[in-house]
Amino acid sequence: MDSQTKRLFGILHIGTVNMTMKIIAYSSLEDMEIIENVSHEVKYGEEVFTRHHVSYQSLNEICRILSGFRQLLRDYDVRDVRVLSTTAIREADNLLNVIDQIYIRTGFHVEVVHMAKEIYYKFFGLYYHVLRGTFNFADKAVLLLDITSGGVGLTCWKSDKLLFQQNVHIGSLRILENFTPRQRSELTFPTAVREYIYGTLSPLWASVQEHNIKYIVLSGRAATLIGNLMNKKKDAGICLIKPEEFRHFVYSFQGITPLKLVQRFNLSNNLANVIMPTILLYYELLRIIDVDMIVMMSTTFTEGYSMYYVAEQTHNSYLDHQRGLLLDLTRSMAGKYLYDPNHSSRVEEFCSILFNAVYKKIGLNYQCGYLLKLASILHETGKFINIRKHNLCTYNLITETDLFGITDEEKEILANITYYAFGGILQESSDKYNQLTPEQKVITAKLIAIFRLADSLDKSHLGKISRIQAELTDTMLILHYRSELDITLERWTFMKTAINFAEVFGISPMLRKG
Repeated sequence: MDSQTKRLFGILHIGTVNMTMKIIAYSSLEDMEIIENVSHEVKYGEEVFTRHHVSYQSLNEICRILSGFRQLLRDYDVRDVRVLSTTAIREADNLLNVIDQIYIRTGFHVEVVHMAKEIYYKFFGLYYHVLRGTFNFADKAVLLLDITSGGVGLTCWKSDKLLFQQNVHIGSLRILENFTPRQRSELTFPTAVREYIYGTLSPLWASVQEHNIKYIVLSGRAATLIGNLMNKKKDAGICLIKPEEFRHFVYSFQGITPLKLVQRFNLSNNLANVIMPTILLYYELLRIIDVDMIVMMSTTFTEGYSMYYVAEQTHNSYLDHQRGLLLDLTRSMAGKYLYDPNHSSRVEEFCSILFNAVYKKIGLNYQCGYLLKLASILHETGKFINIRKHNLCTYNLITETDLFGITDEEKEILANITYYAFGGILQESSDKYNQLTPEQKVITAKLIAIFRLADSLDKSHLGKISRIQAELTDTMLILHYRSELDITLERWTFMKTAINFAEVFGISPMLRKG
């Protein structure tokens, strides 16, 4: 297919070290082509970390570069554009003003991507290449170590199953902000940084060691640059480094510092400040676990986001595969709180049947069904902490946990579903509900109505109803069920929750045997 007949998509990233723009032509996830790729190194990154503020001068720099990007987008007639900011401005105390000024001065709406989602997008792109056989990990445990300017993500998988995922606020520039410029010039600075990294990540070392990891995957611009500094050749975007080779590279500095990186490789100070703690983080991990090989892959955040966007636009089956991985990971997390997997599985199945029957008619997008699946798995985890206040405990668990692959806005909806899952009147003044945006409130109210109806069908947790089928008419949702047992409790609970369902959707649910 000729690029002129493909759809065009522009992605602009306001990063900490670089601002980048890619123009992508695509017809499917398998058929994506970068037709323009522009990058500008910037200087404002460390300023934001040390002052937690975007200055007037830095804002001018951002807007100047964005204006240049805008002209290039016009030249290509690209109208589908996403402007993303990650660590660079998301933690600034004047974030809202910066976003507003960017819109006024350039016309771009900026989407602020939080760390957990930033790391997920990179995993999304990288794992796609893994499934396509870019590198054969031979069913060994693999750890993706993703270090950004503001955080570190550790994602472990084996044989197409996620084993664990953790995100920590200890990125390259976040590490440096703990040391003054004078301290960075001390001879003991490299040792202090290594010990700081080790101590901060110490709660994770047990999880890392538990899974007998044999491969570490490093990805993105920093990993690619380190491979280049080591004079390692790439094959199909992959660079292989033996652990002893990497250790020798670090030892050769006799205490690695940003200044030594500048002197040896002629890097900019800004780039050296990012690369130095990244190298030491990699080194610390290699001290903790004995791996066979370091695999450096070139997948970047913007590539991962682009692939996710195209997959959504083209309804690619890889999205369902990813969601399956994430649901299994969520089940593993729920298992730590001794949830009832059989009950959760039944509620998940009932939610899917109900949602698929009505979502097009009630104004919900397909992604909302995924939130119901997560709610089915997590809705009783709070009982492990306090059965009397379990809905509040579940709410707090969800809001305080990084859930891989969903946004903070989606997590707020999910937490509210579980909080109100067990009854109560949902009103504008309701405790947690009133903290949501108007759009979130509408979605939440609809999903709660569906969830309560699904949960009512297994209220006893005994699996009395083995199967349901949904039949939707203009005014009724008829649920045909199969059971040979007494379902009095389920029937009575269903009748109660059906009232709320009818009020929300104008559709009356009916339970019918057969």
